[in-house]
Amino acid sequence: MQASELSERFRGISAVAITPFTEDGSAVDVAGVEATVDFLVSEQVDVVVACGNTAEYYGLSEAEARTVVDASARALAGRAPLVVGVGGAPETARRATEHAAENGADAVMVHHPANPYVTAEGLHAYYRAIAEVGLPVVPYVKAPVVTPEELVRIAAEPWVVAVKYAVNDLPAFAAAVAAAAGRAELVWVCGTAERWAPFFFAVGADGFTSGLVNVAGGPSRALLDALRSGDRQAALDAWSSILPFEQLRARKADGYNVSVVKEAVRQLGRPAGPVRPPASEVGAEERSDIEAFLRSAGLLSEAVA
Repeated sequence: MQASELSERFRGISAVAITPFTEDGSAVDVAGVEATVDFLVSEQVDVVVACGNTAEYYGLSEAEARTVVDASARALAGRAPLVVGVGGAPETARRATEHAAENGADAVMVHHPANPYVTAEGLHAYYRAIAEVGLPVVPYVKAPVVTPEELVRIAAEPWVVAVKYAVNDLPAFAAAVAAAAGRAELVWVCGTAERWAPFFFAVGADGFTSGLVNVAGGPSRALLDALRSGDRQAALDAWSSILPFEQLRARKADGYNVSVVKEAVRQLGRPAGPVRPPASEVGAEERSDIEAFLRSAGLLSEAVA
């Protein structure tokens, strides 16, 4: 995909796909991965992200992550850009990037290292080593260790196609966007999904990530359309309709982030499988609240229940 088209796609909704597992959670449900990708395409998302945090990236072995990428690429068949989450040790990330390139991925999203000892300079070097493979890179900024000034230096690299910013510090984000204004083709993505998208858009975001789209794409698309058109009331209405679901995901200090999405997908009768430790399944209260949300959104009928 041409760089200009890829950039334009990041100005929309980046769907971070779940990873369906078999019923006992012991293996990747390959058919389920393919069905998930087909669903996301049918919901008209702009980008499909495999092996992101909503995919339980840190619960996947290297071999399983490759399986997810293979299945996602097959199912997509070029219908939308494929972005692959990579991370871990530098050589692990490079191997994953090489595999992504071999399977036709359009870019890699680099997870923020789980290593507790990270500097902005070291992170820049980490990104650079991954970029040597030749795919465009999307840094996933998830910790305030990267100041606006340092982020601008990273974003100036020609191999950075977009920045996924997932620190809910709007002044710092706005400062980075303003400082990088000279690079018009760079795309800034709100990495904390629909709950924060309107606020990030107000200070320079171009697109947002979404886990909700694994459940349904319509609410997220309505929010994006309203933000693009500048229709404040429509944006508020769309955001308000989504907020209860995102608040459910935020329970247990964000521990239910993926669990809520998978439970909703299961209630709709689509493949999801369990979440893997250290995450856990939602409780009875959350299952009831998820059902109520699906009904209020017109996604679950009495017949389905």
